[in-house]
Amino acid sequence: MENRLHPVDAWHLSLEKNDPNILYDVLDDSFEFFSPAVFRSKEKYMGFIYLMAASETFLGKNFSYKRQIIDEHNAVLEFECTIDDVAVNGVDLFKWNEDNKFTEMKVMIRTEKALEAVKSVMTKHLMRPEIWR
Repeated sequence: MENRLHPVDAWHLSLEKNDPNILYDVLDDSFEFFSPAVFRSKEKYMGFIYLMAASETFLGKNFSYKRQIIDEHNAVLEFECTIDDVAVNGVDLFKWNEDNKFTEMKVMIRTEKALEAVKSVMTKHLMRPEIWR
């Protein structure tokens, strides 16, 4: 196995530096993204686009991770933020392979009001042409 940054560390680094290249490089070709608002998973490229829109939606909104649970190939990261005066609480669930590349990410958000606030802002970001670069 190639010596790589742990995928959760790469995730945090991509957010900290706001660098989409770090994120894309840690996604395996088989990567699937599961949105809290859409039932079907998104393959690597579309999942990446959703994650770019999510970073625009969440970062700078008092976003912070409150807890991390990590084992050999899985992680659960609990987050909190405020969007449009609505408190958002959720979890990012990750799976990765032997190459330390993410194969799956699921996002779950509570409450319904919080999910609606997130969907509204994310939809605006997904409609911006530059997100599709």
